[in-house]
Amino acid sequence: NRSSDLTKMFENKYPVFRKGNVVDKESLELLRDNPSEILNLMYFNKKDGIIKGFDLITDEENKEVIVTKGIVKYQNEIYWMYEDYKFKMPETENRYVLKLRLISNIEERKYYKRKGEFVLETLDDSGTDGIEITRFITREGAELRNDYMNFQDLRRDFNLLEIINSKYSSNHKFGTLHPKITKLWGSEAAKKENLDIFDINFYVNCLQGPVEREVIISYINAKLNLHKSDYTNEELYMNLLKILDELGKERKNVEKRRVIPQKITIE
Repeated sequence: NRSSDLTKMFENKYPVFRKGNVVDKESLELLRDNPSEILNLMYFNKKDGIIKGFDLITDEENKEVIVTKGIVKYQNEIYWMYEDYKFKMPETENRYVLKLRLISNIEERKYYKRKGEFVLETLDDSGTDGIEITRFITREGAELRNDYMNFQDLRRDFNLLEIINSKYSSNHKFGTLHPKITKLWGSEAAKKENLDIFDINFYVNCLQGPVEREVIISYINAKLNLHKSDYTNEELYMNLLKILDELGKERKNVEKRRVIPQKITIE
């Protein structure tokens, strides 16, 4: 009977904890599986990269960098870090990259585990595995900073926690730019004087949250008359910097004066 096949499409089950109820194996499995399934459904279309959190905070007094808790996806598995991670600022001058390496389904006697570990490597020795969180070049006597003053300030030579190459999750297999990058661009572009409808639409997207890689690529191609299907994160940043410069100076604030009409007397 075709109609009866359609009466029950799906169901969600939650255990009821009530006096007299026995906590059985099925109830415990629901407690285990429901939160994980919800997370998977929320981010099923996302590719590898940071989904939430993993922001960078510098503690100059203790010479530490704090990576905040967050959610990340790697090889179709969701991982969550529920405590902040700290690492000491390197004392040796070099180019460094901080990566998060993830391993799934580690079997123990009572559990399957998913494990993440941070690895600080020199840029020359870094491989392609893991999720990049930040990279930086140290200079002796200076502290690592993340006080990005403007879009151009996202790239400095030394002692800046750079996020241009951070892998932020999106629908694209290469991820997209960190939303802090696009938000800085949108904040500056909104003040420019030479804006067309494409610029306005794009900076509004930038101010609202993460922007898909395809949207950034399409905007760059349209503004710079290019035809590439993809760019590295470095190229995305440099092209957006060029466009920002071509948008001209900031608009001047014109003071609006209230005009009070003079009285007209008719005799």
